[in-house]
Amino acid sequence: MSPMTPDESEKIAQLIASLPSDRLLEQCQTLQQQAEWHNSRTNQQMIADCWRAKFMENFSDPIADALEQGKISQHKHDLINSRVNLYKEQWQLIKIAHPSLQTWHQAIYQQTQNHPKFFQVLPFWHKLFSPGFKAPYPFVTPWELFSKTLEEEVNAPIEWSLEPYYVVPVKKWRTATGLLKKQFENLNEDGSYPEQKPSTGDKLKNQIGYDKVTFSWFGFTLFVCQFVAVKNPAIRQHYTAFIRALVEYYKMGIRASRSVGGFAWHKGEQVQSTQYGGTYRKSG
Repeated sequence: MSPMTPDESEKIAQLIASLPSDRLLEQCQTLQQQAEWHNSRTNQQMIADCWRAKFMENFSDPIADALEQGKISQHKHDLINSRVNLYKEQWQLIKIAHPSLQTWHQAIYQQTQNHPKFFQVLPFWHKLFSPGFKAPYPFVTPWELFSKTLEEEVNAPIEWSLEPYYVVPVKKWRTATGLLKKQFENLNEDGSYPEQKPSTGDKLKNQIGYDKVTFSWFGFTLFVCQFVAVKNPAIRQHYTAFIRALVEYYKMGIRASRSVGGFAWHKGEQVQSTQYGGTYRKSG
């Protein structure tokens, strides 16, 4: 695949810096919700600056000065650089896999039209995938799909803050990330996943939180790519490159989150867990 052009790189940088979506700020009713949005936008702008420096200005470490000046921690420095690399691989994968994604979606969508209970054989798959097949494939270009995947990812934490009550079990999610990292590290040469023990799958499901699992377009992308990669060397190359970048990002995220406790959003305010865990209430 040809390297990114300057125009392409700048377009991606502008997309990164435009998130989370402006419409979400309009929905923020409390100071904490607004702060969450502004902190996220600041982080995205730093990622966009890092992207431009790395892929348009050829700086090896574009945020080294911020680290030396104490503006960001080492963990944040590493996460930003890792996220930039992950976005690059995500874009490259979607560009090459888009025709296959469109074909798979159209085929599954047709099945759902002919057989309305297509997803209901397994409740988990019905919950995970059926929301994405209520209409035909909505993306004409790879760029439209890529934009949607970034929007889903960056908007999600802001959308959590807008819920009447939403628990963010950081410790469980950290454990789930570790389990996923191990699985990705053992990816087979053909791009397929190694056979997983039922107990591992149950543990992962428990740590993620079944009630929080929802459809995402990038989740669908990875689902399709794991099958297509087995027989398509070009997609396999970009799929494995993305998985390697994802493993590195997971490593950074696990390390950075070790001192972060669980919390919940309750009526627009962030409340911390008690020392026993699992219960969230206002301090004082």
